[in-house]
Amino acid sequence: MWADSEVALVTCVAATLLAWRRERLAEGGAASSLAWLLDVGAGLERKRYYSLALHPQATVQLSRDLDELTRLWHRHLKQEPLQYLLGRCPWRDFMLTVAPGVLIPRPETELLADVAISLMEDAPASGGLWADLGTGSGCLALALATAFPDCQGVAMDQDPTALAVAARNLESVAGRVRLLAGNWWQPLRPWWGRLTMVVSNPPYIPTSTLAHLDPVVRCHEPRPALDGGPDGLGCFRDLLAGVSALTPGGWLVVEHGQGQAPALETLFATAGLRAIRRHQDLEGNDRFLAGCTPHH
Repeated sequence: MWADSEVALVTCVAATLLAWRRERLAEGGAASSLAWLLDVGAGLERKRYYSLALHPQATVQLSRDLDELTRLWHRHLKQEPLQYLLGRCPWRDFMLTVAPGVLIPRPETELLADVAISLMEDAPASGGLWADLGTGSGCLALALATAFPDCQGVAMDQDPTALAVAARNLESVAGRVRLLAGNWWQPLRPWWGRLTMVVSNPPYIPTSTLAHLDPVVRCHEPRPALDGGPDGLGCFRDLLAGVSALTPGGWLVVEHGQGQAPALETLFATAGLRAIRRHQDLEGNDRFLAGCTPHH
């Protein structure tokens, strides 16, 4: 259960909750979103949620009452992201703090962490230095710091709101991750040529397609974290201009948009990266690209 232990719990009967669920879904919205609200916002685990109909007289404990949940649902129906409404978002094994002005971590980005972690597996047990460029909520930095407790990391972002949110999410690994303000590689000058792994989930949506995004995203998430320029590849060019910051054999791993892999492979190769590899998301689409600097 995601509910915080210090929160006073509200008890209701399963049949009452089921009736409330029917009323809310009749107003609009997706059943999966309502299940998410009850899970993350009220501490009702999915397994328990889906078994309510089998035990209608059972009592259910929630960390928010139904009136408050109704108010949150109505705001969501006006296109406010549930993650911003609750101020939290489950991602991998973490419960992250999120806030307006900072990109909401996506499930597919969990796979970006997986790719980076798998490539770092052969790194020395200590002394490996990694960086997360444009850290946003700090989700990728938290994943790497947790997977490699003997390594040091640097996470940077140019947005003060993002850095404040990342600082909260990285509290548990604060001694192993240095948070820096700045644009892409600029804050990393002291570690130039020493980085064994750099990850980034940069803005990659072409400017012309932003207007067609779902209103929940378009109207509430930060445009600078979405807008990748005319072809969606502008930030990748900035990233690839700094690959000399990597140690020989060091990896750059990025998330990209659908259909961008061929053009991005060319940019990686032009920047001097080798062993360029595509990686797919759970639907089998090319979504991540990795490349390493040549060994001496």
